[in-house]
Amino acid sequence: MDLQTLAADDLLRHAQQAMNDSRWSEAHRGFLQALSHSPQRPQLHHNLALCALAMGQPQAALASAQIALQLMPSLWQSRLVVGHALAALKKPEAADDAYASVLQWQAGHGEAILARADLAMNVFGCPVQAAAWVQPLLSHPQHAQDAQLTLLMASVYDRDITAHALSQSVMKFSGQHLRLPCETLAATARPRLERRAGPSGLRPRVALISPHFSASPVYFLTIAGWRHVAAGSDIVVFNRGHQRDWATEQFKALAHEWIDVQALPAEALAQRIHAADIDVLYDLGGWMDPVALKALSCKPANKMYKWVGGQSLTTGLRTFDGWIGDAWQSPKRFQHLYTETLVNIPGGYATYTPPPYMPSVPLHKDSTPVIFSNPAKLSRSFLAWLARLPGRKRFVHHQFRFERTRARVLQVLDAQSVEFICPSSHREALDILGRHEWMIDTFPYSSGLTAREAVAMGMKVKVFAGELFCERHSLHLQKN
Repeated sequence: MDLQTLAADDLLRHAQQAMNDSRWSEAHRGFLQALSHSPQRPQLHHNLALCALAMGQPQAALASAQIALQLMPSLWQSRLVVGHALAALKKPEAADDAYASVLQWQAGHGEAILARADLAMNVFGCPVQAAAWVQPLLSHPQHAQDAQLTLLMASVYDRDITAHALSQSVMKFSGQHLRLPCETLAATARPRLERRAGPSGLRPRVALISPHFSASPVYFLTIAGWRHVAAGSDIVVFNRGHQRDWATEQFKALAHEWIDVQALPAEALAQRIHAADIDVLYDLGGWMDPVALKALSCKPANKMYKWVGGQSLTTGLRTFDGWIGDAWQSPKRFQHLYTETLVNIPGGYATYTPPPYMPSVPLHKDSTPVIFSNPAKLSRSFLAWLARLPGRKRFVHHQFRFERTRARVLQVLDAQSVEFICPSSHREALDILGRHEWMIDTFPYSSGLTAREAVAMGMKVKVFAGELFCERHSLHLQKN
């Protein structure tokens, strides 16, 4: 259909339908053309902002939403888009202010509350605050599911229930909310794609799916394995994220196919994976990407395994053929905490690959203990334990640049015994980390990648261990 030939009203209806169907690029083009007929209509600018946001263009989304608000300050929905765009642009304090302004216009607005809770937990490091904010939404017909998920994820960091109770809650949640209908893939048969031949026969198709194909634990803990797998298999990457950096290029170099699926809802994602004729799929998103977990609930690949990435505790799904761990992280005696069959790798479930900018280890070390961890992992029980430890403590993380993040620590610890350091890059953080002799790990959620980095920098790690996978990340380091 030639959008140029459509009358203004037809053009707008076509764009609106495209947006309803999540055909974001087509909708964006339609609204742009409609804007040429009515440049002062705030709703058109708002719709453009929604499309740009879905397409991973937060700066454009912010600009369009701000124009909509200039034209119509009461269009509070655009304030919500402003918040989402600012969050994507890594301006969380401004984003939080935007969500707060939405709540001034619409008290109790579920999406704004959930967005503030997400920032509280994942940026400002306040999971207990996040849990408190979403409590009123547990009975909301539209937002109860997201509120329940927020509570479960907050409980991974800081909770008053047992590991078994939390695992059971996750299994129940997955059973109720992360299941696609069994007929999702029934309408189309799995295609048999032409395979490339290798020295020992046809090459298997191995898929990776994650929102974090970047300088993240997904890279540092798995890239060595994928380089080995790529020698004898065709790697198919289903990219669920928008971030691109030097590590993204490393994944792209290994990929036989790179498929961007950021905007696909669960059912369409499942169908896209199914159409790719995958032999083995590795989920590297886990609880960082519940939409992908829902897509995997109908098993769109022949074999599926859960590995690094959002691997805090069981997915609650029964379609995975295995959960890749090791004797430290997921000993077989804890099988009751998982719906997935535990597949333990001798010697360790992951291999650490240092970044190309890894600093050298200094000869002389500072004896001040360092806590180098996502502030969300600073549970109430951990901070209480730390308050009883005499001497000075040094907290290192870029998120401590936020006053509210520091304030949560200073509610428990004496300000005179605490120092905050906010590195501006991963390289700077590693350099700071390496200057110290000791790192104190957190509990119940322990350090994963960070603990491995600490050991690589010649440090000793004070280790704690619980039962969940995420509570045992540094257990294999206790010999140090």
